[in-house]
Amino acid sequence: MEATKRPTDVPLCNFIVQLFPIPRPLPTARNFISTPSAVTMTDAAASSSRRRMEAVRRHLLPRPPPVLSLNQLSAPEAGQSPVIIGGMVLDIHAKPSVPSHPGTTVPGMVKYIGGGVARNIAECMAKLGTQPLMISVIGDDMAGDFLLKYWRLAGLCTDGILQVPDVTTPVVSNVFDGNGELFAGVASVQAVETFLTPTWIYQFYRRISIAPLLMLDANLSPESLQAACKNNLHFPE
Repeated sequence: MEATKRPTDVPLCNFIVQLFPIPRPLPTARNFISTPSAVTMTDAAASSSRRRMEAVRRHLLPRPPPVLSLNQLSAPEAGQSPVIIGGMVLDIHAKPSVPSHPGTTVPGMVKYIGGGVARNIAECMAKLGTQPLMISVIGDDMAGDFLLKYWRLAGLCTDGILQVPDVTTPVVSNVFDGNGELFAGVASVQAVETFLTPTWIYQFYRRISIAPLLMLDANLSPESLQAACKNNLHFPE
């Protein structure tokens, strides 16, 4: 006589399936329905977001200076370019928007501007279509990085710019009155007199000797002025 199968007896394969169910396949792209209007709204929102981010970026980031390309029609021969020796200075201009009062601060505008007579002349010459060699000295600080970055962004040669660690970059701070007239100013330019030495100038004696034009800051040390103005420059013994 055959044994009667009890209702609780479940085939082993069904038991395994119950413990470890076979995963269903993930829905594919065919399962999703996208309407043209939904896609259009998504693209429009993304485009609007990009425009807002671009507007914020233009507002917050400073505009880079224009790249000053060399005018080939007026370019001197290879290796022959004007040489400018002197200071690169960070000018800080402060102008109040309301009448100032001694001993207090007032609202106004503060600007950082690249300055220095020699630096200004070199930049103007570049805008006129030449590529001057600027020989100067700056410190390894925020002001020096500001001046050097501007010079590079403008496409100008930085070979003659010496950046010295633990030295303060020349800075001139000017305070103007409400009419734009200079009220007071403080100049800290000792680095030019101390580190723009004949030794550094002699590094470029070949460029100086064939330069079609040589311009100097008159506030250099007498030794530096003499080194730059010699007709036959040579390395010191």
